[in-house]
Amino acid sequence: MGTTPARYVESIRFGIAKSLLDQGYTATQAASLAGFPGYESLRRVFARELSISPAAYQRRFATTRDAG
Repeated sequence: MGTTPARYVESIRFGIAKSLLDQGYTATQAASLAGFPGYESLRRVFARELSISPAAYQRRFATTRDAG
């Protein structure tokens, strides 16, 4: 696979967190639901992978959730 087990798990969590952000969850909620120890861990992965913060990603790419 060309990666360590820890990086593989992190990449799965990263994908889940991105999906949650796309669905309108807050960055803190996405970090928790995706299995990150906290927001800061998620922020570091986003910075490394996309060179932006989770909040900036969400502002740029997320769709709005239905209000009711």
